[in-house]
Amino acid sequence: MDVSRTIKIFAAQENISVAELVRRFSKYSGKEYSTHSFSNRLRNGTIHYNEVEQIAKMLGYKITFEKNDDQ
Repeated sequence: MDVSRTIKIFAAQENISVAELVRRFSKYSGKEYSTHSFSNRLRNGTIHYNEVEQIAKMLGYKITFEKNDDQ
């Protein structure tokens, strides 16, 4: 699953739109994001990992990595 879809799913689970997510994230991060530019970054896959990590934290999630024992 790509990061764009994951972020949208988490926003939906919190009952907020992407526009509201962007508004909250701008306030949380102290950096101004427009809904249009943020959506473009999600779609183009140019969002930074630290931003994804901050969004997850803001929404009450954490990112974890697990070793895949199938390989």
